[in-house]
Amino acid sequence: MLTLGQVAHFKTFGFLLVPQLFSESEIARITKTADDHWLKLRDGKPIDPDHGQGEGAFVEQDAALTNMVTADRIYGAVESILGSGFLWAGSEGNVTVNSEHPFHPDRPGDEAELAYTRLKINLYLDPITEENGCLRVIPGSHRMPLHGDIEPDSRHQRRGLSVRPFDVPGPGMPSISLESNPGDAIFFNQSLWHAIFNGWAGRRYIALKFAAKPETDKHLASLHYYSSDMFEPHSNWATNEDLKVQSMVGTLPALGAKKVPDFVPFRDDRPAMT
Repeated sequence: MLTLGQVAHFKTFGFLLVPQLFSESEIARITKTADDHWLKLRDGKPIDPDHGQGEGAFVEQDAALTNMVTADRIYGAVESILGSGFLWAGSEGNVTVNSEHPFHPDRPGDEAELAYTRLKINLYLDPITEENGCLRVIPGSHRMPLHGDIEPDSRHQRRGLSVRPFDVPGPGMPSISLESNPGDAIFFNQSLWHAIFNGWAGRRYIALKFAAKPETDKHLASLHYYSSDMFEPHSNWATNEDLKVQSMVGTLPALGAKKVPDFVPFRDDRPAMT
């Protein structure tokens, strides 16, 4: 579980770094399990040097990794942030080859969209620093007006290394570098502007994704737009009798079958900056 101060930090700044959420021995077991899982999924072949390895439904396919999610340090922390009834939006297991990922929000939008919280937890299995591939975040950029002021039309956010309208190279943007060691966990709102620079081939991390309980048709439409795969949970979890797993995935098929309104991913009616 998180403290009230930690929850306040996440809600105000859009992120939270929790040092040593897992002990040295625990993260060693998690890393060994993940490495074996990656190897199995690529049939024992070497990692593609051009594309690395990115796997969806990563933790769902392994019982030990599933238990990591249902442990209170993850499940309880997520509930502290998102409240009861939160949903599972999937997991990733990534071994990267890219050296950078320019500043972007995973879930850009207007104020109504930003009010619906999607949470991502990154567990890096290698030490990462500002010089070596750590996650950089712009505090408070998960909310207006900063979210929109960073780039008034965030549909452009992946098109270049400089951030408009400031013409500032990505590494020069005012931000915080979340340096971390194996065992640390980084929680961040998916509407937060974030980036990676100075990465390296072989950088490993597990990502866990969650969504607050959808309260409106627009919330559900956003989930359909961004995360349509979540409504068909992996069979290992769909049939898992663990009450925590079922609380996250049990309603997903029915929610996926609901008709939803058209979703506009980003619209900003403010005057253009000159």
